[in-house]
Order: sequence, then structure tokens, then C-alpha cells
Amino acid sequence: MAQFQRTALALIVPASLSIACSSSSGTPPHEPLQLGEAPAAICGGGATREGDGSGRDPVGGAVGASSGGFVGSDSGEPSSGWGGGGGAVPDGSGGTGGNECGEGGAGGAGGAGGSGGGCGSESGSSGSAGGGAAAGGGGATTGGGAGSSNGAGPRLAPQASGASCAGVDLATPLTLYLSSDDSNSMASPVIVRRQIARGAAQVDPYVIRTHEFLNYYRYSFAPAEPGELSIVSQLGSCVLTGDLALQIAVQSSRAPAARKPMTITLVLDTSGSMAGEPIELERAAIRAIASTLIEGDVVNAVTWNTGQSPVLDGHVASGPDDPVLLELASAIAADGGTDLNSGLLAGYALASEHRTEGGINRVVLISDGQANVGVTEEGLIGANAEDADGEGIYLVGVGVGEGVNDTLMDVVTDAGRGAYVYLDSADEARRVFVDRFAETLLVAARDVRIELTLPPYFGIQKFYGEEYSPDPTKVRTQHLAPNDSMMLYQILHPCDPSLPSANDPYRVRVTWRDAATGAAREAVQQTTLGGLGIDDGNLTKAAAIIAYAEALKQLPGLDPAARTTTLAAALEAVTAANPAGADADLVEIAATLQKMIDNQASSP
Repeated sequence: MAQFQRTALALIVPASLSIACSSSSGTPPHEPLQLGEAPAAICGGGATREGDGSGRDPVGGAVGASSGGFVGSDSGEPSSGWGGGGGAVPDGSGGTGGNECGEGGAGGAGGAGGSGGGCGSESGSSGSAGGGAAAGGGGATTGGGAGSSNGAGPRLAPQASGASCAGVDLATPLTLYLSSDDSNSMASPVIVRRQIARGAAQVDPYVIRTHEFLNYYRYSFAPAEPGELSIVSQLGSCVLTGDLALQIAVQSSRAPAARKPMTITLVLDTSGSMAGEPIELERAAIRAIASTLIEGDVVNAVTWNTGQSPVLDGHVASGPDDPVLLELASAIAADGGTDLNSGLLAGYALASEHRTEGGINRVVLISDGQANVGVTEEGLIGANAEDADGEGIYLVGVGVGEGVNDTLMDVVTDAGRGAYVYLDSADEARRVFVDRFAETLLVAARDVRIELTLPPYFGIQKFYGEEYSPDPTKVRTQHLAPNDSMMLYQILHPCDPSLPSANDPYRVRVTWRDAATGAAREAVQQTTLGGLGIDDGNLTKAAAIIAYAEALKQLPGLDPAARTTTLAAALEAVTAANPAGADADLVEIAATLQKMIDNQASSP
């Protein structure tokens, strides 16, 4: 793999400052891009590419594909699934939406939009129909309807390889809004690791959320200045496809050496399904949290099963390993049904009563998610988390147990824009709540919005975050913790491979609110495509992580030989990204992939 020998130049400037680079005619001179080779593992190739099954990936069909991937009830998350975008060929149809309110994908040129997923007794919205052969297909819209007749619809699906830019407005830059979920939603790779360690030959695709894999592992970006966010963009060339790999990292500052007291409310599942390993992991989580307390922290706790019992109400911690918390950890026992919604409401009531103005207020929900009493519908439970987030009470969902309801825990924490973690061991509890205390429980920036502006000839071929759209109202803002970064990885496809120029402008604008004061803040990275380079190791590492997650998604439906080949290719990418064997994350991933290969050999 070729490596860059230069560093990306990124100028952070106030939004009011205009930067221009032009020739005497006012148009930047065309200069061919000289880029290093992006890791092949994430560049793709071949004739078709289906949606990634994440439930919110609007791109399905790709180069030469006749239809979008099916994201939702067939191979993706069973709720809120988007259909894959139609292939950019005549009559390319959009993919089918998820089975709960999922939107259909946009049609390809001349193709029909995908059908919407079911939404209870109602049907979901259909995707928009594609425009004519000379027009761009419209994006999936709430109301469905015809595609744009003038090509002005959002370009969520790429043009076919070798196609012209007919229907693309080359005078208007492409602006997209991106999201990678809460920076510490990272349950998926731990669930996957546990299943593989226990002998699974394949993993349910709906639990594999690639953006959570990117969140879980660490990178070497320099921290931002206190109170600021910094932006790092890196660009590489996909030699076989002519696409470009773009990675954007929004990096927070370091956590302060000494923190202020916080209010933490434990919402503890003590229902019968928590018996055995789940409640032992719950105890481990309480003990890990107790070890990080400082004098003055306020701790509330409510245990719940069929009913709810507040057991700590405004307890002021004496410091690390507060004996009251340790006694609580030993005392909890499993019995009864699971009224998760009422337990969460009781927890939020305590958190609101003891809320610290301008401080950190966290609700920590520890559960296997097996709601079977009272309100059990994910969306209704999640609505309560969403309301509390508006009051500055942040949610951390902690999944435990082999039978965890991953969908419910993900939906609830996503609605509350909170972190979702999963514990497979006491060591993982310490990793999350001790080693990563600031990343899990603190907030550096609220309501982070990422706006990407690209030259107009680009479209998104593949997006490895959670959501993106040209409409900012369709992409939720997220929170960013200290000592952390939001990672966004996408494959860009130019409608004409001769158009990209080193002098073409590139811009990322990030807005957020200060976690303590609520003051509006902004950072802008404005440079040219030629000012972006790789590799400081971060893009290659992220590509290896993506290769790992995406390989696991592909296994269902493959024959045994193809599964082994797919896993071996991912293992090769991970090994190549860690030639000295010094990166502990990549060592862990390589061992997990090797275990998965071994599992294939012993699988019937």
C-alpha cells in the first residue's frame, strides 16, 4: 500500500473570514490531484454493492447496480431502516425500507423509488422516484413523489462508472450534514466480540453498527485547545474504482485534571431476567463507578422490576469507593418482571430533583433491556430519554447479559442522544467507567452539527457513519465527550473522474453548544482538496476497523468457503495496518478475526 509523505493542511478560521484561491480569470486552475493510495479494504470494487445493513445507510446500489440494498427487515436493523439508493443505471430501483417506518431509497436515473417499510398498521413513506435519464434522482423523502426533474435532488446515490455528469448542477457545491451518533455509543463491537469468543460462526447483521466500531477504538489525533473542537480531514485515492476515501475527525479537548462534582442517577434493573451473569455485571459496573467518585458527587439510585424503589435519594459521596455504593452493589438481587419504562421515569424524576445547574447530570441505565411489563414499545420509552436530554440530563445505557435486547437499548439511548455501552466482563466495566470515565460520563460539547461542503461533481458512494442528508433537519445533532473524537468515514464518487482538482475548495463547518454555558460555538476547516493528505496512521487504522465490521456483515448468505475468504481478507487488512504489532486495538481485532475463522472450521 502506498503511503503519503505529506501532512494534511487544515486552516481553522472564523466563518466570517473568506478564503479564495483563484487564477487571474477568477477560476482556480485545474491541477490533477496527487494523492496516496487509500486502504483497498474500504474502497470496494466489483459491479454492485448493497446497503450496509446499519439501518440508516441511504446508499445501497452502487456502480452498475440495478437496485439498492435491502436495509431493514431483511438484513439490517429492524427499525428505522432506510432503503438503499438505486443504482445509477436506467430503471435502477430503490431498496426497501426497514419494517418500522423505514423510508424507501431513492431511485436511480429513471427508476422507481423503493417501497417504504411497515409502520405498525400504516405503511412507511415510499422513496422518491428517480429523475429521467438526464436528471439526477431525488432523495428519499417523507412524502415520496417524483424525483427532481432538473437533477437538483440530493445526490445520495452515485452515478455509474464512466457516466457523464448529466443532471448534476456543476455550479452548486454539494453540502451535506453528517452524524456518527453519540461519540461513546460503542456497544456493538463488544457484543460482536463476545459472540465470536463463544464460538459463533456468524453474527446477526443488525447488531453490527460500523460507526460504533469507529467510536470504540482509539486514535492519535492531537487534542483541541480547552473549550474548542478541532477538525482533521484526510483524503486518499481508491485506485481500482477512481473513488476517494475521506475521513473527518472532530476532536475534543482533554478532560480537566480535576473535575467538578456531578450528579449521577443509577437506574438498576433487578428483574428476574437479570439473574446470574447480568446482575454480576451490574454489580461490577456500580463498583467501577464508585471507584471514580469524588467528595461532593451526588448519587441517586432506583431499583426496578415490576415496581420501582428509590434506594438512594440525594446521597452525597464521601469520595472513591463510597461504602454506601459498595453496599448497594452487594445488596441488589434479581426477581420479578421488567417495567423498564417506569424504572427510567423514576430515575429521571430523581435526576431532575437533584439536577446541578451548569454541571454534569447523568442517568445510567443498567439493564438487559428485556421490557415485558407496562410500556414496552421502544419508541415510547425513548421519548422520555429525549425529553430529559433537553434539560441537560444525559443518558448512558449499559447493556448486560447474553440475552440483551440490543434494539431497545440502542433506540432508547439514540432517542436521548446518549451513549450505549455493553459489558461482557468486569474488566470491560473498569475499561468503560474507570479508564474511560471522562469519555463515558462527561460532555465537552452539546448538539454538535457537522456540515461538509464538497465540489459539485461529488456524490457519496458509501457512508460509514449513522446518518447523513442534504437536509439538516433529518440529521440529529450529537454530543461529544472530552478525550474523544467523532469519526466520519465516507467514499466519494466523482461523476467524471477527470474533474477533481487539487485547487478545488473543501470545507467542514462544525457548530456546537458549550456543555456548561450553552453558548453557541463554531469551528471551520477551509482548504483545498490538494491540502488534504494521508497517512498519519489514523485513516489506515479506521479503514482496518471498517474492514473488520463490514466483513462480519457479509457473512450471512455466503457459503463456508466464501465466509473464510472474506474474513481472511479483513484479517490481512488489519495486519497490514499494524506492521509493528504495537497497536493494541488492532491486535485485539486480528485475534477476534482469527477466532472467527477458526469458528468457521468447527461450524457444521
